[in-house]
This record gives sequence, structure tokens and C-alpha cells, in this order.
Amino acid sequence: MAAVLLRRLRDLLVVLFVVGTVLFFLLRSIPGDPAQVLLGTKASPDQLDRLRRELGLTGPLHEQYAHWLGNVLSGDFGTSIKYQLPVPQMILDHLAPTLTLAVLGTVISFLLTVLIVTWVTVSPHSRVARSVNRAAQFGLALPEFWLALVAVWLFALTLGWFPTSGYTPLFEDPATAISQLALPLAVLVVGQTAFLTITMEESVLGELSQLYLRTARAKGVGERRIVLRHVLPNSMLPVLTTVGLNFASLIGGVVVIESIFVIPGLGTMLLGAVYARDFPLIQGGVMFIAFLFVVVNLLVDLAYALVDPKVRVS
Repeated sequence: MAAVLLRRLRDLLVVLFVVGTVLFFLLRSIPGDPAQVLLGTKASPDQLDRLRRELGLTGPLHEQYAHWLGNVLSGDFGTSIKYQLPVPQMILDHLAPTLTLAVLGTVISFLLTVLIVTWVTVSPHSRVARSVNRAAQFGLALPEFWLALVAVWLFALTLGWFPTSGYTPLFEDPATAISQLALPLAVLVVGQTAFLTITMEESVLGELSQLYLRTARAKGVGERRIVLRHVLPNSMLPVLTTVGLNFASLIGGVVVIESIFVIPGLGTMLLGAVYARDFPLIQGGVMFIAFLFVVVNLLVDLAYALVDPKVRVS
């Protein structure tokens, strides 16, 4: 276990260094001047030069990179150009809405997937089982932005069941928070559940062909017990991998959902930072998302040991 943690720590440092370095040079190669964005088109050349010096955007590129890398190694990720706040503070201020969406969306999708696939495996000839695969493929094909717009039009504007936008912390006012999160969560859950269902069904089909199940049936073990005690647990490894990767991608990939439903999360923050050419905030936000990817992968590896005894022994 200690060796795994050390390897993951090494991978984390390498990933953060590569992501930060590539992003530093990539951002400075695209058109746009943060000083011009902040001061507007009527600013004088002297004002622009003075602000560029204050923002550290003057001098050779390699000197700017050395200055940025030295600050990062000392724990200073810079100050947001647009908001004039430390980058870690900006990330923490926008983290809760995104985490709420990602955690609830992942948990609900996982539970629905397990229920659906269990039903299909135990009752493979039922009407529900025959339509699950088609429904999952249809749900996977629906674009999230289109589904979000349809949900707003139907359930918020036409029926008036839910608000069109907004965000309230879940533990501050649960009733209001749930009503505001219902539509964005529903949009996320449709695609996530469809993808997880297809993944788990394929894993279950592969497990059903194993020889040990034939032995269990020959000993008189019931089909329901075989499915619940053996097939489903042994089919979980690919699902855990998919759940972990989906959760990590949701942290940085809910820009469309947050924009449509006006949720002040990391996606909205990064989108505003891109428009404002806020280099420190973009770099800090993307590096934080890369950090979460590595951490989530570590947690998935640890979850393998809980699900599969062979992994635990090795």
C-alpha cells in the first residue's frame, strides 16, 4: 500500500508539472492581452505597459516561466487578474457547487445502474430487460446541452415545477437547494446512467460465461443467488474505473450545465477566466482539476482492493 501511495505521489507531481508547463506556454501563445481586457480599448499605451509589468507579463517568455514556476514551488499560485483574489481562494469559493453536482450525479447514476442491471440480469426475459439496452443507447446519444435546454423549457418555463436557474448550498436550505439542483442533476444522470449501464451490462455478460458459474449451478445454487453473490460483485471492476473517470471529468466538464443553469461552479469560473485572459486563474483551475484526476484514480485503485480479493492479496 505504501508503494502504491508513493507511486501515485510521483505521478501527481509529474502530471502537475507537465500540465502547468504546457498550459503556461499555450496560454501565452493565443491572441489576447489581459491588460487590454481589464483597462478597455481607451487605455493609453503607458497604462497598458504599467499594468503588464504589475501582472508579470513583460520580459522574455523563459523569464516569465521561471518566475511562475518558482512561485508555484513556494506555494504561490498567483492572484486572479480579473477578481484580484488569490487563485486558491477563487477555487475554494467555486468548488462546492461543482462538487455537489459531481458527487450527487455520480452516486445517483451508480445506484440507478446497479438497480437496472440487477433487474435485467435476474429477469432477462422481462419487458424491461429487453428495452434497457435501447434506452441506454438513446440516453447516451442525447447531447447534454440540448437535454438541458429542453428540461428548462418543459419543467421550468412551461410547467413551472422547478426554477430555471440558481444555486443554494445544500445544507443551508435543503428544500430550495434540491429544487434548484433537480434539473441539472437529471440532465447529468441521464447520460451517466446510460454509459454506466452499457459498461456494466458488457461486464456482466463476460462474467456470465465463466466456468465457475456452471459449477455453482451444478451444485444447485439458485440463479438469483449466483447473480447477487458472484456475477455482480465480480463485474464491478470496470464499473468502478468508469465511475472514477466520470466523476473526475465532471469536476471540470460541467461548463455547459453550470452555464445554462447559472451555477457558480468551477466550470463557470474557468469559462469567465478564459474570456478575461486570466492566466493565473486558468492555470490554477486546470492544475487543480488534474490533481483531482490523480486523487480519484488512487481512490479507485483502493476500491479495487475492497471489491476484488485477488487485488487485495497482490
